[in-house]
Amino acid sequence: MTDTILVADIGGTNARFAIAEAKDDAVSIRDSQTFRAEDFETIRDAADAYLESVAEKPKRACFAAAGPIVDDEVNFTNSHWTLRALEITGPLNLDQFRIVNDFYSLAAGVAHLPEDALVEVKPGTPISDAPQLVIGPGTGLGQALIVPTRFGARVIATEGGHVSFAPRTDEEFEIKKFIAREHPRVSVERLLSGRGLVNIHRALCAIEGEQRVSLQANEITAAAITGDYPIAVKAVDMFCAILGRVAGDAVLAAGARGGVVLGGGILPKIKDVFLKSDFIERFTEKGRMSDYVGAVPVRLIVKDGAALLGAAASLENVE
Repeated sequence: MTDTILVADIGGTNARFAIAEAKDDAVSIRDSQTFRAEDFETIRDAADAYLESVAEKPKRACFAAAGPIVDDEVNFTNSHWTLRALEITGPLNLDQFRIVNDFYSLAAGVAHLPEDALVEVKPGTPISDAPQLVIGPGTGLGQALIVPTRFGARVIATEGGHVSFAPRTDEEFEIKKFIAREHPRVSVERLLSGRGLVNIHRALCAIEGEQRVSLQANEITAAAITGDYPIAVKAVDMFCAILGRVAGDAVLAAGARGGVVLGGGILPKIKDVFLKSDFIERFTEKGRMSDYVGAVPVRLIVKDGAALLGAAASLENVE
């Protein structure tokens, strides 16, 4: 029997809704629509609008939210929206409702992605009973582990994005000093996120005496893709290289020999630049542990939908 589930991937500026269908161990999504936060007073209003448009009334729902979940509530830093379980369950007449972290949901959705949703970044030989690392820069630097157990895969969300940044080159030390003026403790997320890319660019501008310091992350990536602005190119190259080193370190820390999956909102937009970057070199540059990391395959999610699939899988416990 096919069960329908209302799923959502909610950030500070947009909410993406869909109907998920779960049957046995298979999960699929359909009728996906995106709603802007500025157009709706509450998340419930957006959910009502979506359900009216698809003329369905699922009795179960799972929303993935970009923010910390405290007592079944999420406050979004860049939005007037607040997600509260009590304001969704009753008004939408749901029998079951769950809120999950957006990166947890992304990791839970990996197993349900079609093959064309991922591209190979680095070949390797995965070990079937070892964890997989899911890592990706977006609003922050999300990290999660997919751990195989005899009862199926288990997703463990982590706070790996908040480990301390360890610079290696003189230029990286200068960048860390620049960021430390505003944030005394410099985590890797201060560099590997949308805001982090802005920080790298601002630091490089200061180091090189460049006055063009007010670009946003999407403007930096656009300039890097065209190649018209050398400091933007350098900022994105450093971003990719540092991500490689951080991801390789995370593999060592977690024993993630099952493979690495890269997600988040930034990398798919710069896919061609990323695939030509020093990511792999830095990922495998681990001294006497280089062969260990060198055997680990790396893939990049290039299509939307993983978080929505993961939301349904989280509710079904088939992640």
